Amino acid sequence: MTKLAYAILLAFASVTLFADDHEMSVPNFVPLEIQQCEFADNKDMDDFLKLIPDWNKLLDEYSQFPYSGWTVTPHYRTETNYTFDFGWLGVSDTWENFGSIYDVWFKNGSELAAKFDRIRTCKTQTIFGSQAIRPAKVRSETGVMLVSDCKLKDGITPMELAAADAKWNSYLDSIESDGGIYRWFPGPGAATDADYTFKNVITASSMTEWGKSSDTYVNGGGIQTQILIYGDMLTCDNPRMYQTSNMRDVRN
Repeated sequence: MTKLAYAILLAFASVTLFADDHEMSVPNFVPLEIQQCEFADNKDMDDFLKLIPDWNKLLDEYSQFPYSGWTVTPHYRTETNYTFDFGWLGVSDTWENFGSIYDVWFKNGSELAAKFDRIRTCKTQTIFGSQAIRPAKVRSETGVMLVSDCKLKDGITPMELAAADAKWNSYLDSIESDGGIYRWFPGPGAATDADYTFKNVITASSMTEWGKSSDTYVNGGGIQTQILIYGDMLTCDNPRMYQTSNMRDVRN
């Protein structure tokens, strides 16, 4: 069974467990793509951004197929493991709309695509099924994103994980946390030897917001609370930090 298929089963199994605001009334995994890109010689982000208005203009003509996008710039990471110059994060509201906007791109975006290709190459491209565990309360043009690879312990049931998520959300409410938590389950394009169940993604609207949350997590009892709630249900590696910049946001 693929990890994305497992994720869908997990959501269906847990949907009837809770009725509060922290649990989705309907299982929902939206399509999210990640591209890891490198700039061509003598090209940089300024060259890339010059093409964004034309890209937005094309997507505006097909606004019935919502698609939002961000640039993702590595901040804290190990170069030997992560060598790309920047990333692209794109998301749509449904899988059909995601496919439809790509049909538009293949049919009507070839000229623009060629211009992008002269600026950067993106040899790693992956689709994930993204599940919102805690939607971010604050949206901003720029933000912070931390990504960890997590592996669920054998034998842990969807119900156990969902119950822990609900408790963790209640704790985050109690400390008035505004950040988001998402799980990305790998789909097409993922490495065949990927040794993780999902990517755990934490977002903040600014470095200040991230720092405030980190103070509470590190020095205010957050670590201890998380250990009490999740125990040894899953293991996650050290997070990588990225700076995000919105290029288009048509989410509801």
